Amino acid sequence: MPLGTWMRSRAVWSKTSKRGRPGWRSRWSSLCQDCATRSPGVNGGEARVGVLERLNRWLDVRLGHRRWWGAWRARTLPASPSWWLTSGSLVFWLLVIEVATGLLLMASYSPSLATAWPSVSYIERTAAGSFLRGVHYYTAQALIVALLVHLIRVVACGIFRAPRELIWVTGLLSLPLVLTWAMTGNPLSGSQQGLAQVAVEAQIVGSTPGVGPTLSRLLLGGEEVGHLTLVRLYFLHVAVVPLAAAALLALHISQVLRHGLAPRENNQQPSAPVPYWPYQSVRNMAVLALVVGIIALLAWRYGAPLGAPADPDLPHHPRPEWYFRALFELRRHFTGEQELIATLLIPTAVLLIFLTFPLWDGLFGRRTASLLRTSTLLAGLAGWGWLTGMSYHRDLHDGEYQASRKQDRIWAERARVLAARGVPPTGPAELLRNDPQTQGPLL
Repeated sequence: MPLGTWMRSRAVWSKTSKRGRPGWRSRWSSLCQDCATRSPGVNGGEARVGVLERLNRWLDVRLGHRRWWGAWRARTLPASPSWWLTSGSLVFWLLVIEVATGLLLMASYSPSLATAWPSVSYIERTAAGSFLRGVHYYTAQALIVALLVHLIRVVACGIFRAPRELIWVTGLLSLPLVLTWAMTGNPLSGSQQGLAQVAVEAQIVGSTPGVGPTLSRLLLGGEEVGHLTLVRLYFLHVAVVPLAAAALLALHISQVLRHGLAPRENNQQPSAPVPYWPYQSVRNMAVLALVVGIIALLAWRYGAPLGAPADPDLPHHPRPEWYFRALFELRRHFTGEQELIATLLIPTAVLLIFLTFPLWDGLFGRRTASLLRTSTLLAGLAGWGWLTGMSYHRDLHDGEYQASRKQDRIWAERARVLAARGVPPTGPAELLRNDPQTQGPLL
């Protein structure tokens, strides 16, 4: 048989079988045409939709994610793009970084008096672990600052006005929640400073009339700091507070998407809407890159602090973190039974005053209310700054406290050196208790 005749017969056979039925090529072509979904092409023709697009459509029918993504992409600016508007995005992404680094640290952390400090010391002995813990620590500090700046911007822009009251309420309530988040995380290292802070905070909580003693026992897991204390704090830090923060954040973002960004009080609406992407998004990414770069530099250069392991036999002078220094200084002026005024009544009153900002326009008129809000905000910031500065100034001129800080650094460094040789099964406190170099000067 000639070659050409044979090739033509094979082509016909591929389309029809010996019994006259469609061949395998014909059946495969029909199957592909039935499965492929066609959509209008660029030039008005038909183009096959890919597998990813079909999967995207399948998910959209069940989840409706395109509607949410479309609402996000359709955002517009109340005026021209501004660096002032980057605070909200910065807070969100710092939260993401904080959660991500916290989840990674959980892989090597063990919450108990016998294992907390050794596990953190183990993390610090590797370059990657030390850097990761440093990023987690400095991101928490940056998050508090960014949240304060964001709340100031909200007041300046009047975002608390109807129908955006829930944006203001959820944003304001997130500040004490983030502070609680940081407060429950500081003692988890099992250091002397951290657990001493918990003991002081438990005393403050215990001074609350009626429910104080019960709340103190729930926090400590007993009458004093022990193994259950770190377990309770760990549970609050990784479960309760994050879930509450996620709920507030979800409500906050949904309200922002529903009502949009509000212009500043002295700005007029533009003649044409300005898209959020890419004009404002580029500024958001630039500020985030700058802040993350600073955090990474601090984490690489200094790392997160790790004091000596907790030991009640060692002398110590506990101090809170910088964001609680104002309350610490305020307690000096309200001692004994009046301490409750500084630790509970004044902070609660300040929070309630700020929560009522949306009502002031109806009570005093818009112009007067705006002046009162600005004055209240500036007075609050000035009072907080003055009390914080006074606390640091007092410690700076306190010779006993400065000597204690120097000694704490020596003990912390000595404990890390001893821990590299192994931590006793009875707990990290035995490192310094059995160390002649440490106990000699104390004796």
